[in-house]
Amino acid sequence: MSEIQLPSSNGSAQDPISFQARAVGNETTGCEFDYESKVWGGHEVKISPTYLGALRLRYCIEDLKGVNGSVLEVGCGAGGMVKAIKAYRTDLDVYGCDISRQAIRAAQENPRGVTFREGNAYDLPFEDQNFSAVVMFDLLEHLIEPDRAIAEAWRVLEKKGLFHLFVPCEGGLYTIHGLLTRMGWRAKEKYGGHIQRFKLKDVYSILNKQCFDVLRHRWSAHLINQIIDVAYFTGLSLRGKNTSTSVEGYLETAKPSLISIGIDALKTAVAVASYYESRIFSWFPGGGGHFAGVKRGK
Repeated sequence: MSEIQLPSSNGSAQDPISFQARAVGNETTGCEFDYESKVWGGHEVKISPTYLGALRLRYCIEDLKGVNGSVLEVGCGAGGMVKAIKAYRTDLDVYGCDISRQAIRAAQENPRGVTFREGNAYDLPFEDQNFSAVVMFDLLEHLIEPDRAIAEAWRVLEKKGLFHLFVPCEGGLYTIHGLLTRMGWRAKEKYGGHIQRFKLKDVYSILNKQCFDVLRHRWSAHLINQIIDVAYFTGLSLRGKNTSTSVEGYLETAKPSLISIGIDALKTAVAVASYYESRIFSWFPGGGGHFAGVKRGK
């Protein structure tokens, strides 16, 4: 794999923050989300059931088996997941890219061998065919034009490169989110920025259209995860105010107290139960899909 190349003069000319202002509005509902107001994904992640992101990481590391060279995470937030990838695959050159300046600054405070760059998913700051693998977690549901982000992943991937994707699939009637949305529930859109509600066929359609062959997909985020997730965002809606970080992000910086200890115990219980539920029912439709694909020629 050759050295990673940054874009030449014909690369990205857009200001990421100006782009962001256009990207997060939903004309249907009028909801908007400020991605500089909340930093996601800065907490540590390990392949242990006590971590909420353990299954995402496990499936990604499994799919990266046999991959050599450079790996890019698009939409890396404050870098917790991409740093974990580097920790488990020290042989890889690992890069993270995100639109949020605040998140990238947080990630760069302790990069742990990962190179971080600011940039948007529609116009990645890298030349063509730079990476052996591209990964995305919890990104497409935030984008007005998810096809464009997948097309960019295709562009920066080398021939037959691996694409690993996790995306919430909350549009089906088999999810609590899908049922509540049809009754007007918009808490996750307003407080989480989820403006897309995918079904399995939607994801396959996008990947096929953008010239990826899907090798496998697995389900997660089943009943336990959905109940807690809906309760969390409904709570934020009733509160009328968002949080500045995730639950695990809060726990990493909170001083020991009865409140933080209680939250940590609840988080651990939910993580473990959700992990094993999704491992057992990985074949059964849930609220999230893990996809592994390979780039094919156009």
